Amino acid sequence: MGKTSIFSPEQQAGNLSSKVVAALERLSATFRVLLWNEAKQHGLSPIQVQLLIFLLYYPEEKRTVTHLAHYFNMTKATISDAVKSLESKQLLTRKITEGDSRSHSLHLTKEGKAMARKVERFAIPMLDVVSQLPEDKQATLLENLLQLIYQLNQADVITPQTMCQNCRFYSQKNGGHYCNLVKSPLKAGDLRVDCPEFQFPPAEELE
Repeated sequence: MGKTSIFSPEQQAGNLSSKVVAALERLSATFRVLLWNEAKQHGLSPIQVQLLIFLLYYPEEKRTVTHLAHYFNMTKATISDAVKSLESKQLLTRKITEGDSRSHSLHLTKEGKAMARKVERFAIPMLDVVSQLPEDKQATLLENLLQLIYQLNQADVITPQTMCQNCRFYSQKNGGHYCNLVKSPLKAGDLRVDCPEFQFPPAEELE
């Protein structure tokens, strides 16, 4: 790209890729503002809000500090600090893993579940806007965004996400998406950002 600056409006004008990246940055900033405003209303930090929402919906085996650090692309120390703060607010508790006293899972208290349901509403303005797009354009947008995420995974910019393109059951057939678990083609709108049946490919396939 040479000396082209992503953030220079003058140079952006002649570089489509830079304009796309700048647009994504604006959307990211919008998401951060919505998240921050919601967190501030309840005396929480943005990551504390995200942890509450995650713990509300994900299974126990994923509700660990290690998994959360991987999922949110943060250090275990940062996640541990956020967990301690939520504990002090009596919004979550720890449960020792059976057979391993050094490991524990995180569980929302009654108050924590109520708070999670309040703060998850921060994304509604974005959902409302996306919902106004025709379904075919939503599907195309989803497909393109997942491809971007996949490529960032491959470049080690972010940790691999549990989405279709990273899954051992995913393949491409006849130029389209295919799930070998359900043995069925997938339309763009069928692709998942976070699949409950997700499995990483065997290590030898990643080499």
